[in-house]
This record gives sequence, C-alpha cells and structure tokens, in this order.
Amino acid sequence: MSGDLDHERWRVRLRHLWRTVTLQRRFDKAQARRAFLAAVAGLRPGDLAIDLGANVGRFTRPMAETGADVIAFEPDPHAFGLLQAALRPYTNVTLMAAAAGDQDGEITLYRHAAFDEAPDTRTKSSSIIAGKANVAGGQAIPVQVIDFTRFLRELDRDVALLKIDIEGAEVPLMEALLASGAAARIGHIFIETHERGIPALARRTDALRAATAGWTKPVVNWNWH
Repeated sequence: MSGDLDHERWRVRLRHLWRTVTLQRRFDKAQARRAFLAAVAGLRPGDLAIDLGANVGRFTRPMAETGADVIAFEPDPHAFGLLQAALRPYTNVTLMAAAAGDQDGEITLYRHAAFDEAPDTRTKSSSIIAGKANVAGGQAIPVQVIDFTRFLRELDRDVALLKIDIEGAEVPLMEALLASGAAARIGHIFIETHERGIPALARRTDALRAATAGWTKPVVNWNWH
C-alpha cells in the first residue's frame, strides 16, 4: 500500500512539474479565474450562489455585492469569526458554521501544524482530511458537517454558482453529487483540487474530471484558484 502511495505521489509531482514548465497550469488557472469572474458578473438579485470553504470571505464578498443570495459554509471557528465580521453589512448572505461533506454529523477538522503562529492566514489550510500534508501534527477540533447533497435537494431553488475549496473533501462531495443527480441543479461549479497535498485522492480526482468533461449543466471547472 505504501509503495502504491509513493508511486502516486511521484506521478502527481511529475504532472505538476510538467504543467508548470509548459505554463499549462498558469494558463488553466487564468482561464478559470476569468470564467469565475464572468459567472459572478452574471449573478442577479434572486439568484443563489454558494461558497463552500468561504474562509474569511474573499470570494463570498464579490458574490454578495451582486445582490444575489449567498450561502457560505466555513467550519473553522477562527475563520468563521472573521467571516462574520467581513460579511456583516450584507443582509443577503447566510453563514453556516459547518463543513460541507457527504454526510451529516460531527467530524474532526485538522488545522495547519503551525496554526497558532498565524491563525488569521493559516485557517486556509484547515481540512477534514487527516492525510493532507500541511495539517500533520496540527490541532484537531470537532466541527459540524452537513450532507451537501441533502442540503441542495432541500433548497427552494437551483444554484447559479457553486465555489468549492474544502481542502481535499471536494472529492467525496462531488462523487456524492454526481451519484445522486443533484449536480444538475447547479449552473457553474468552480473547484480547487488538492491532490498535491493528498496524493491518495489523485485517481478519484482524475475520474471526476473525466466524468464531467464537456458538461453544460453544470459547467464544471476543476482549475479554480
């Protein structure tokens, strides 16, 4: 098993190096950024956008400024406090102090190994995936997790824009969305993947990329941020 993981780690590293040297990574991220800004610009009052892994609201705020209704999930208590302060002026934003996942309940959130040295910035690394490289040896705290597929089904309308940056948990969440058919209720999905930090997720991430290639509802962009 460890040999397979080592092989996967090297495969991920080599692919990242190739994409960096050929400038493909830069091109893909620039293209994703333009597509995200266009999707945000297309939001109107009455639309619904969801930010999974909102952190301190860097991308939640521009969604809110369109007048669309926004739901933002953030499980790290420290980040959530900063998010509340940043989004206080926006009455069209609903904040959820929880992780988005593939099941309801309580789960462990792992923080950066040096979290206490710079908590305002290191909340970006917090993850419910214990094997993520930069959380090894860090703090572990219990947080609420919400089954996002169920949450989506219970909404009273479709979702125009979904941003997912949940530090490795994007893979099981997207697998559940695709298996349930609930993804068809979303217009655009932008996902940051984390296979470099969690090589064990690389094959599953590749399979999801292949499964959603060419989709028009939702349009899925795997090169976010």
